[in-house]
Amino acid sequence: MSSSHVKSAARVVQLLELFDRVQTPLTLKEITHLTGIPQSSAAALLGTLIDLSYIAHDRRTHEYVPTTQVSHLGSWIGDDGVASDVFVQKAIETLHQKTGETAVAAVRRSTYARYVLVKQQKRPTAVPTLPGVLRPICTSATGLALLSQHDDSSLRRIVAQAQRERRGIIKKTSLSQVRQHLEHYQKFGFVVSRGGVFDNTGMVAALLPCTIQGDLVALGIGGPIARINPKISMIISELHRILEEFR
Repeated sequence: MSSSHVKSAARVVQLLELFDRVQTPLTLKEITHLTGIPQSSAAALLGTLIDLSYIAHDRRTHEYVPTTQVSHLGSWIGDDGVASDVFVQKAIETLHQKTGETAVAAVRRSTYARYVLVKQQKRPTAVPTLPGVLRPICTSATGLALLSQHDDSSLRRIVAQAQRERRGIIKKTSLSQVRQHLEHYQKFGFVVSRGGVFDNTGMVAALLPCTIQGDLVALGIGGPIARINPKISMIISELHRILEEFR
């Protein structure tokens, strides 16, 4: 196998991982900017993946997006260890029932918090949320909780990487703002994010005191700020009660 074949394989993986992070269609220019792959090489890779039905191309918007064929590749592997953990499943169900709001369990994946479990009622005012979605690690409550165990050097690196990868749908943040959130977390044992991902929505989150199959796990309760604010004390109390059961 030649080195060019190895490089091409690595670039295909890099391309698919990019789509997994941003979860939105991308133009060729955006792909080359975010991956550093030369435009001619990226165009050739995309062309091959289109021929193999792994990528779709919209000629009107000039955007590329993975097809459902990509999602079928790992379907035989099964759920993440966290998603199949009975105690985490029970915790999310209980938090949802007690608070009446969306309850999630999230793990860190690069500069994102990835929801692996979600329990949510269908309401017109709620932001639809599904397992697998990614939230920016520096502005989401679950993301900030997952950052709470990092030292300052590691924190600087993660925030810098997140700032480099930031797209328009992800709100700006700074290292000092992240530090403020984490100081609050260290003092009170939870973090609150209001408007950190979507306007008018918020979440309270905290970290499990143990890892699940090697992953730090954040539990979060979120919804419209107008509903969260009046009962935030109750939400925090329920969250801390659940965390105590894991100690």
